[in-house]
Amino acid sequence: MNKKIITTIIALAAVCGTASAQPKVSGRVPTREKRGYDQRLVIDTASVRVLYALNAKDIKDESTYIDLGKLEVGKRVKKYSSEFLAVSDQEAIKWKKEQGHKGNVPKSFWMGGQKEHQEHWSELVFSDYIIRGKELKEYACFPFWAERENGSYTEPWPLMQWTLANDSQTILGHRCQKATCHFRGRDFVAWFAADVPIKGGPWKFGGLPGCILKVYDVQKIYVWEAVAIERGKFLISQYPDKLYPKSSRKSVWQRQKKYNADYWEAIGWTSLEGRRVPNKVVFEPLEKE
Repeated sequence: MNKKIITTIIALAAVCGTASAQPKVSGRVPTREKRGYDQRLVIDTASVRVLYALNAKDIKDESTYIDLGKLEVGKRVKKYSSEFLAVSDQEAIKWKKEQGHKGNVPKSFWMGGQKEHQEHWSELVFSDYIIRGKELKEYACFPFWAERENGSYTEPWPLMQWTLANDSQTILGHRCQKATCHFRGRDFVAWFAADVPIKGGPWKFGGLPGCILKVYDVQKIYVWEAVAIERGKFLISQYPDKLYPKSSRKSVWQRQKKYNADYWEAIGWTSLEGRRVPNKVVFEPLEKE
C-alpha cells in the first residue's frame, strides 16, 4: 500500500477518533453518484415543511449544526431528510451543467453545518425516511468504500408509545406540550404543537396529536429543534430503488453500528506494519436495540 495513502488514512483516523457527547460522524462522505443524487424521482409535492437543527451549538447559527433536517408533508407521503445535503446536491448538479463536467462531482460540494463534520458520514445525514400511510421506508446510504452496502427496508410507523405530561413551552411561537416515551433502548422527551396539524417530526418520530417541534433523548446526545415552519411548493423526491436493495431494519442497523463504531476496521484498512488503524471513539447509537 502506498505510504502517502497510509499517512492520509492515519490522519483521518485521528480526526474521526475524537470522543464526543454528540451523534458521532465517522467515515468519509459517500460518493454522490453511488447515492443516485441526480437520479431522484419526484413522488409528491409538499405545501409545508418543518426545518430542524440537529445538535446545534447555537440555534441561531446554522454553521453550528451537525445537520439541518427537513420534514416535508405532501398529500401522499411525508419525508424526513437533510436540507444541507439537498442544497449541496443542487449546487453540484448546477456546477456540473455549467462546467460541462462528465465525471464524478468533487465531494467537496457541501453547504452549511459544522466544518469538522462536512467531510464525514453520519447515517442521520445520509439516510432518507419516507412515510406512506402507516409504513416508513429508510433509504440508508453508507460511507465511502462501503457504498456497496447501501440498502432500504420498511417498518410500521409510528412505533413510539407516548405518555403525555402537563408541562409546556413555546417554540416558534407555538405552545408545545410535553410527551415522553421509551423507544429501542432510549428514553425520549418530545414537545409537540397541537395547533400545527402535522402528525410527525424529525427522523422516525411520530404518533402525537400535532407536530413535534423539539425532541431529544434524556442524555441529550441527540437533540432536534425546529427552526422554521415554511409554506410553499416543495417537490418531494426519492432515490432510485435499484441503488438501494431491499434489506431489513436489523441488517441496516447492524451495519450502521459497525461503521460508526470503527469505520477503519469495518472497511478492512490496516497500517503499513499490518496493524489495524486505532479508533478510540465510544459510539452511542440512536437505536440501541
